[in-house]
Amino acid sequence: MGHRKRERSKILSEVVLGISPPDTVITNATVFNVFTREFIKGQSVWIKDGMIAYVGPENDFSRDQTTSILDAQGMVLVPGLIEGHTHLMNRCSIEEFVRHVIPTGVTTVITETTELGTILGKAGIEYLAKGLQGQPLRFYYTVSPLCGLTPSEEMLAPSDEDLLPLLKRPQCVGVGEIYWGNLFLDGPQGERIRELAAEGLALGKRVEGHTAGAKGKKLQAFTDFGVSSCHESTSEEEVLERLRLGYWVMIREGAVREELEAIKNIFTRNIDFRRLTLTTDGMSPEGFMSKGFLDAALKKALSCGVPPDVAFQMVTINVAEHFHLDHLIGSLTPGKLADMVLIPSHKEYSPQLIMVNGKIIFQDGRNLVAPKKVSFPEYMFHTVTIKDFDFPEIPQKGMVRVMDLATRLVTREGFVDVKDPEAAREVIMLLALNRLGIKEKFLGFLQGFGLKRGACGSTMCWDSVDMIIAGCDRQSMETVRGRLQEIGGGAVYAIDTEIIAEFPAPLGGVVSLKSMGVLREEIKKLEAALRSNGVPWQSPLLTIDVLGTAAIPHLRITHKGYVRVKDRELLQAQSD
Repeated sequence: MGHRKRERSKILSEVVLGISPPDTVITNATVFNVFTREFIKGQSVWIKDGMIAYVGPENDFSRDQTTSILDAQGMVLVPGLIEGHTHLMNRCSIEEFVRHVIPTGVTTVITETTELGTILGKAGIEYLAKGLQGQPLRFYYTVSPLCGLTPSEEMLAPSDEDLLPLLKRPQCVGVGEIYWGNLFLDGPQGERIRELAAEGLALGKRVEGHTAGAKGKKLQAFTDFGVSSCHESTSEEEVLERLRLGYWVMIREGAVREELEAIKNIFTRNIDFRRLTLTTDGMSPEGFMSKGFLDAALKKALSCGVPPDVAFQMVTINVAEHFHLDHLIGSLTPGKLADMVLIPSHKEYSPQLIMVNGKIIFQDGRNLVAPKKVSFPEYMFHTVTIKDFDFPEIPQKGMVRVMDLATRLVTREGFVDVKDPEAAREVIMLLALNRLGIKEKFLGFLQGFGLKRGACGSTMCWDSVDMIIAGCDRQSMETVRGRLQEIGGGAVYAIDTEIIAEFPAPLGGVVSLKSMGVLREEIKKLEAALRSNGVPWQSPLLTIDVLGTAAIPHLRITHKGYVRVKDRELLQAQSD
């Protein structure tokens, strides 16, 4: 390794000294320097073997017949954007993700590995990591700690010993987001997470955090375990508290939430912004098709009044430094990889040319490269198995515990008398089924979802091995369960015995291999059907998908019962 690095350095230096010709020279560029926050006019960038040899005003370079010269015509050259926290397999395949990220100018992606890991264990993480190799974009991953509500949701979580080889790989930059409540759990469930975090730190890797709802002493106690980032700040005060603790604070602007508008006043403060970054935390097919990816977050930041020099730092060098990648990417300086984006001006982010490893992958509005095809074993398309199902008994009297939607994501614990028609008017059934062939199920209740007819179910539920079905009647719920098993997972909306709309996602029951455009239309049709039948929430499918995660307060559901996130107490539907 050391010998190769010395040889590479020697070759680059010979280009600078005129001994060897560069492969590519970009002239007449306005280069953004991430360290001084300057937009420097009249610059040239000399590239050799996929790396930057020289950046400066000189145009006196050696050349031969193979040297390519590109005139930037005064446009701005910035480092390739870096997405520091996303969920790549958010309903779409690796190939479709790559195809739609290329035009955005994001040249490096750090992804979580939760989705396939939850359902397929170590093999799911390994096949995802394998699929990221050889793509036209640069990929790194974090090893997901697979935080479930209870040990039952972590049934396929690999041991720390099994995860160690994945953690040691250069492609891995750390331990994925740890839910702060899980880190403090007593017994084996919490100990597994604490040990994984310690192993990551011992290897010099990052430990990513998820601190939604944590503040004061709890936040600082969580920080004591070496956590160094969080993407859950929803207010200026939360951003500032985390910055003061040394966090890299990732401002989220993606499919789940959009926080920029709420925290934008942080940029009026006289503080250092070098530990602020922008992230998507995942993008939906609709988001990809209508907005973009991290480029949409960058444009939003600029429109919110974030100074361009600060905004471009947030999507380049700040992310690179957090993940210890700044020796490779994040700046346009000698010795770094030649990942860069040419844009009209510092106020107009509209990629005209995108380069990765010194090769042009996008120019004049079109992709010049295609994603590498990825394959998965056949058994990974058969993960929805529900045996000998019989519908649970429905309570006919007394008080029942309900999950009451406070927002489209957050629930409260409530109680309703099933014999009181007025009180129970907004209450529907909520069924959680272990979909991995284990005969475990729980029938609870959901208040405030708004559904007036039929049932909707999903197997794409966060951090859960469950199929979750919200429904107004037993027959519709039975239809949804059967259809989800037939199509290998995804989401289905049915009324009585009729399938109204569906979104097949057979890979692990969470990912579709269809084109992004098809995914968008299938989800739009399903969610439009829900809205036409009473559901008021934006992205109602997401509302169902998060009902079983430990990431969001306050009451959640599993195949064993409700779980109160605060104390992890397992609760039944019938109230004593």
